[in-house]
Amino acid sequence: MNILWLAKDKLLNNEVARKVLGNSSWLVSDKIFNMILSIFVTAIVARYFGPEVYGEFNYALAIVSLFTVLSTLGLEILVVKTIVDKDQEEGTILCTSFLLRVLGGILLTVVSCIVMWILEPSDKYLQFIVLIMSFSMVIRSFEVIEYWIQAHQKAKISSLIRIIVSLITAALKLLLVYLKGDLILFSLIYTIDIAIISAALVFAYLKYRQEKTRWKFSISYAKEILSQSWYLVLSGLMVSLYMRIDQVMLGTIMPNKDELGIFSAAVRIAEMWYFVPMAIIVSFRPVIMSKKKTNNDDYIKSVQLLYNIVAWMGIVFGLFILLFSKIIIGILYGPDYIESARILSVSIWAGIFAMLGSARGVWLVSEGLQKYSMAYIAAGCIINISLNYFLIPSYGGYGAAVATLISQITVAIIAPAFFKPTRISSMMMLRAFNLKKFIMDIKHK
Repeated sequence: MNILWLAKDKLLNNEVARKVLGNSSWLVSDKIFNMILSIFVTAIVARYFGPEVYGEFNYALAIVSLFTVLSTLGLEILVVKTIVDKDQEEGTILCTSFLLRVLGGILLTVVSCIVMWILEPSDKYLQFIVLIMSFSMVIRSFEVIEYWIQAHQKAKISSLIRIIVSLITAALKLLLVYLKGDLILFSLIYTIDIAIISAALVFAYLKYRQEKTRWKFSISYAKEILSQSWYLVLSGLMVSLYMRIDQVMLGTIMPNKDELGIFSAAVRIAEMWYFVPMAIIVSFRPVIMSKKKTNNDDYIKSVQLLYNIVAWMGIVFGLFILLFSKIIIGILYGPDYIESARILSVSIWAGIFAMLGSARGVWLVSEGLQKYSMAYIAAGCIINISLNYFLIPSYGGYGAAVATLISQITVAIIAPAFFKPTRISSMMMLRAFNLKKFIMDIKHK
């Protein structure tokens, strides 16, 4: 108990922590609400469709998700940094980023449909579902307004929007179950959700912006930001591959889609805590970038603090899920999905390293070392695909979970240690798991 009080005092007396907690509290509140709502609504939908049909939906979703990461063009961190540094007028930054994302979204919508046609040439039903869901990549172009929100730490705006929209789409999903709708309607709700959020973000931006600069496209800024983001785009592809390729390979290797449905139920639970570290990472981002320019010691301490928080948050959640996985799956999804508990006991640990990798992204951009991420993410991607190829035929979803865990550890800690400029990040991550040192640091504050 004394340790908890010391930790609380440390956070409250830490300028970085106070600023981050103030902004992230809204993000966390938003995500907690959405998590609780989403888990129960998704469980109802999964029970309604059953493992086979639910697996078909997640197969289509995995294909779309592979390219959704690419559709951001790696702009998020770079755009936030440009707004914080005031290197360009906000209108120029947002308009240029928006148009780049529109073009990227259109291109990748076409690509995702082609990929599904190659994988399932005779399944017109799944092809149509992918078309509906992939169009969301074009609509997501309005997420550039989220970059503006992050840069100005106005989390309350986006949080309120997402809470309201979540209620609307949850009602639509429940209505779908009540009216016995099909997967096409369910996939349409997926795209509608993003469209409503986008419209609300535009309204909020027009109402609350203070710097009312005219939106205009800048070719020079487009070239500049794309020259910096190309390796983020490639690394984003690799991230997407090792995050989603397991579901794609499960859907193509296994004779039917029920194994994918069971696996997806486990992954859904394993990922439900991601919103908390991601909210904290988003809030840390502008603070860390500012510290980099003013005080290097505080900057390093801020990065280490972020790693510590993410690591131990994951450990606590992982232990809880490990103890109660069967009960959780049984209550939410029912006996048809009970095999998900075994998969969940492995998948939950992969999230810690995934979130540490996301936290490291802020450090990489601040140091100008983004290009290195491509190499070690490529290593993780190769390992994941190789292990999935050998493990899925014999062990199904459990094998896919093991492959993901090993690849996440590779990307977060092992591969970066082979590069001198990024080796320090591996050391800092390992330090984050040292509870004794963390407690000692608290006591000496």
